[in-house]
Amino acid sequence: MAMKHIRTAAVFMISGLFLSPSAAAEEENVWRAAYEPELPPFHYSENGGPQGFAVDLLEEIAEEENFHVIYEPMADYEAAAALENEEIDLIIGMSYNQDRAESMEFSNAYYSTSIGLFVREEEAGEIDGVTRLAGNTAAVKAGSLEQSYLENIRGVQFNETSTLEQAVKLASAERADALAGEITSVGHLLDNLGVEEDFQLVDSYMVPVEYSFAAAAENYEVLRALNNGMRTLQNNGRYQEIFQEWFPEESGPGENLVLVMQILGGTLLLALIVLAAGLRINRRLQKEVEKKTYSLHEANLSLKEQIEATKNSNEFQKQILQSSPRGMMTLDKEGKITSWSPKASFMLNTEGNKTGKYYYENPLLQYYLKDKLEDVLQHGRQFLGEERDWTRDDGIQLRLRAYIYPLYDFEQKIVGVMFTFEDISEEVRVRYQAFENEKNQALSRVVAGIAHEIRNPLTSIKTFAELIPLKFESPRFREKISTLVPQEIERLNELIEGLMDYSKSRPAKKEMLDTSDLLESCFILFERTAENKGVSLTTAIEKNLVILADRQQLKQAVINLIINAIDALAEAEDIEDKWIVLKNYVCGDEVRLVVEDNGPGMSRKVQKQAFEPFYTTKPDGTGLGLAIAKQHVEENNGSFHVESGAGDGTRIQLRFPSFHPENWKESNEEGR
Repeated sequence: MAMKHIRTAAVFMISGLFLSPSAAAEEENVWRAAYEPELPPFHYSENGGPQGFAVDLLEEIAEEENFHVIYEPMADYEAAAALENEEIDLIIGMSYNQDRAESMEFSNAYYSTSIGLFVREEEAGEIDGVTRLAGNTAAVKAGSLEQSYLENIRGVQFNETSTLEQAVKLASAERADALAGEITSVGHLLDNLGVEEDFQLVDSYMVPVEYSFAAAAENYEVLRALNNGMRTLQNNGRYQEIFQEWFPEESGPGENLVLVMQILGGTLLLALIVLAAGLRINRRLQKEVEKKTYSLHEANLSLKEQIEATKNSNEFQKQILQSSPRGMMTLDKEGKITSWSPKASFMLNTEGNKTGKYYYENPLLQYYLKDKLEDVLQHGRQFLGEERDWTRDDGIQLRLRAYIYPLYDFEQKIVGVMFTFEDISEEVRVRYQAFENEKNQALSRVVAGIAHEIRNPLTSIKTFAELIPLKFESPRFREKISTLVPQEIERLNELIEGLMDYSKSRPAKKEMLDTSDLLESCFILFERTAENKGVSLTTAIEKNLVILADRQQLKQAVINLIINAIDALAEAEDIEDKWIVLKNYVCGDEVRLVVEDNGPGMSRKVQKQAFEPFYTTKPDGTGLGLAIAKQHVEENNGSFHVESGAGDGTRIQLRFPSFHPENWKESNEEGR
């Protein structure tokens, strides 16, 4: 008896998602796709290559989206593992379930069908539906949707296989009482074995199935290309052409409706005939009621689970909003506040419901969003980790770190803005204290290093003072004392001013800074220290290379680099001529400051960790020197570049934008 079943193919088009690209798409525009080689007509191996409806569809998508596909046959469980390990980029013919959704992203469905129950013709009277499977054996593919569904029925035994084709062969060999599987593929596999007439479809809609392409979790680039490609094929009619090539016998929606009506009419006629049969009809109706009751019960349980999951999800989101240490606010595309977390009210010491108001009515949102809202809503820009000072209404000053990024709907269209912030006042205080401690340690070393430098001019001055009574009448003596004593006093003044400038604590303030003066003052402070360590400290300085920066912060950064270089060279016993050179020069529109040495250098591993706070290779080091230097440079719009290798010395460049008068003017106007 020929099988009768209803199959409906549908494509649901939504906008593609986009984030980080897959490695294959980035490097070669070649994507590796896994497919099960025994699932006709969707995908199967023939003549040494892949064939099938899904394969043709993917080839058309690849042509539209400009990528190439390499096919790798493998079972679906092998494909899932390969996808997670990034050995492949996508899987052909995956059906959605909750477990898979945790590790995969699913494209729009390209074919909708269902799981059906097949029995041999002679068994159709005994097993006429799922509810009559108790006490019988069903051939199923292991780990499939059909097995998960049938496990809910008591007394069902399973003859499991690794593929659907093997399950069909078991059923045709009479090693199972029934066969469960996707109805389209089962029909083709039975036909290939020449036993289609021996089986009957007794339950055609056990579980709905939608076949999709699957990409790795959060691989939205692949997902976007697949969805965009299918949408293009749907719009230009190519999808319908491919569908008709592989499923010419399937009717359109109107014909399917007629077929459904015919089946319903036949069912009604059969019910009337059964009704006239008396006791026989009662039994038949009882069986139908039991079957429908069971189906409704299962549907009811599933609906309850979905409702519970939705409630849990909403409650979970609510708890996140209320318990997050950050203040959170969301705005719609009109700039109206749609949510305001309790933590935000607490940190800002405000009361009342702010939802429904426009962002410019709130001083904090106006302060952060006035120049950024349009960029976020129109272009999807993100502003992350921006730090600013904020004074609350009660006069308490906070240091806030803010994050501004777009909100997307399920179609990945921007529907609003998320604004979150955190109070980092304590973090800034601790960080400042750590910086001051590091500076004090460096200051102690500087003072110790220039003690001799201060003693030398004092000795000269003392000597001249003692000789004044004896040689005051000598013109030559008076000439020397009038020349050399002021020079020694100026030398002392430079040393003391350098120490005072470095040691005093003041708020950060950007100013016009001649980098030659900065490097010269650092050289004066460390010339004697380096000499005592057996290191030659020299300079190659160009005058009038000006940048806009905070003098004290940059001086601390350069001093930390000089100290590191001196320490590294002092420990290198195998280096004879040890040297450090301080340079500045112009490159394009940048001014570059360089601290270079011929010390032991840093390996790649050390370079990766060198700027992490508290990482140090010194027995008595704090691990803050380079971290502080890097932060000070970046706070002054500079960048930090290291060139080093084990045994090759170290060259550190601090790069800053060249100073332009108009920049200074704009900066002052903003400050006012």
